[in-house]
Amino acid sequence: MTVLLSSLLPNPKLETSVLTINLNTCSTIYMIPLGLSAVVSTKASNELGAGRPRAAYLAVCVAVAMVATEGILAGIVMILGHKVWGYFYSKDEQVVKYVGEMLLLIAASHFVDGIQSVLTDE
Repeated sequence: MTVLLSSLLPNPKLETSVLTINLNTCSTIYMIPLGLSAVVSTKASNELGAGRPRAAYLAVCVAVAMVATEGILAGIVMILGHKVWGYFYSKDEQVVKYVGEMLLLIAASHFVDGIQSVLTDE
């Protein structure tokens, strides 16, 4: 549906290319918080089932710290590499430029999204 609607934009090929690259980047870097979310959910459930709420709380705190650290590191990599990230996908200078601009937003949103993922188990 997004690709069909992109035909209404001024430069559909450019917008579709940038959107595809950014969605690929978002879904790739989201796999780490998603995996930690599954792990902490299982660990916290096991600890609560065993009657150890403090251990469950500790597991969640450790997972949040791990995801925050990963978010900071991934954000730093994305911010430092925002001018070259697009070259992994395209040789078009305009696509690379727009991907670089969007990567700064992705870096900021990934940090918050990772923590939210662990805390809500989604």
